[in-house]
Amino acid sequence: MRDPSHPNSDPDPRRGEPARRALIEAGIELFGRRGLEGTTTRAIAHASGQNIAAIAYYFGSKDGLYLAVAQHLLVTIFGRLLPLIEHTEALLADARATAPALLQALRELCGGLLLMLTREETRTISRIISREQTDPTAAFELFYERAIVRAHRCLAGLLDRYAGADPGAIDSVLRAHILLGSILGFRLASTTVLRRTGWQQYGPREVAHIERLVCEHAEVYARALRAKARKAKPAHKSPANRKTRLR
Repeated sequence: MRDPSHPNSDPDPRRGEPARRALIEAGIELFGRRGLEGTTTRAIAHASGQNIAAIAYYFGSKDGLYLAVAQHLLVTIFGRLLPLIEHTEALLADARATAPALLQALRELCGGLLLMLTREETRTISRIISREQTDPTAAFELFYERAIVRAHRCLAGLLDRYAGADPGAIDSVLRAHILLGSILGFRLASTTVLRRTGWQQYGPREVAHIERLVCEHAEVYARALRAKARKAKPAHKSPANRKTRLR
């Protein structure tokens, strides 16, 4: 039986999972707006309606809650994209994958990323992820290993395979990042997009409009890389032609 005087004892054992969930939801909002350092345990407790001791009981510390928030985001947000990532990884592992299939997979992945990022619920979440890019904590490793790098490798792999480029080269990584950045901009710079377009929000019609252009951009980019790679390859000479030239 837990000693109620111990700092890690359950402040209200009857609340259990609802209390834990309330702390995570408060953490998503506050960490997103203020960051890890700018968020106090008192503010989290107040926003969640929980006793401040509940943070230590369920998560060990504020840092522990922050990691739990990161894990929650990976499951709830990236989990929706996971089937598309797995499909793309399987396609890239198939040596028989055709150019049209690779191009279609690129369009679908870019569209899936855009749909995930333009959901209203990802507004606060994107703040956490973008802050992890500039001031990384232990949570960055979770985001990177379980989500970011997989999506990044899929984009790079699709571009490489379709274009016939050298896989794993630095240029491949940077090209994938250029493409990913063009998609991320619709969330991270959404205020500018809305102001310039005159839209009030990202509704279904607006998102469909953006998705069409993002997929179009990805296809044009991939086709240009493919054309460039083919042009760079030396023309194949038949044995007869080589023999004639040597004469």
